[in-house]
Amino acid sequence: MQSQWGIPRFMPLAAFTDPSNGYLLDDTCIFGVEVFVIKNSGLGECFTPKEATSYTHEWKISKFSTLEEEHCRSEPFFAGSEKWKLHLYPRGASAARNESLSIFLCLADSGKLDLGQKVNASFTIQLRGEDGTVYRERTSSPLWFSRSSPGWGWSSFASLKRVQEYLVDDLCVIEAKVAFLGTARRLP
Repeated sequence: MQSQWGIPRFMPLAAFTDPSNGYLLDDTCIFGVEVFVIKNSGLGECFTPKEATSYTHEWKISKFSTLEEEHCRSEPFFAGSEKWKLHLYPRGASAARNESLSIFLCLADSGKLDLGQKVNASFTIQLRGEDGTVYRERTSSPLWFSRSSPGWGWSSFASLKRVQEYLVDDLCVIEAKVAFLGTARRLP
């Protein structure tokens, strides 16, 4: 926060001292100022950007059609200085239940963030074959992950009918490319 403000070059000195302008009379001048005080809430953030480098994590799920769990979690992986997990709902989540594959990227240790601390990242998630063929891909814009919003993704990532067509030997391959962009925290 800045405690003083001013105009470094208000007017040229020659114009100020020229008697015909009337600013200086008998070597005396009068300055006036209007001050408006606006109540400051004192809230601010400090964003620490990181060089956007993309990190890739591959998750292979065998016997996909026999999964009985409502949702599965990948092993944690690092992208930037943060630990992430993929959350997969093989039969869909919420309104997409029994219609679409749902998948979300989640900050694995969001509970360890300070109150008001946020992590900025963008990501791409692919459903692909083991040979590298991409069947479905979705990309996010930069998003903020925090204690209150630890995960982002898509409830309707891909139709369950289409997913079954893509599986070879009942193997589901999910690839996440995460670009860690930086962190923000509240100023004291």
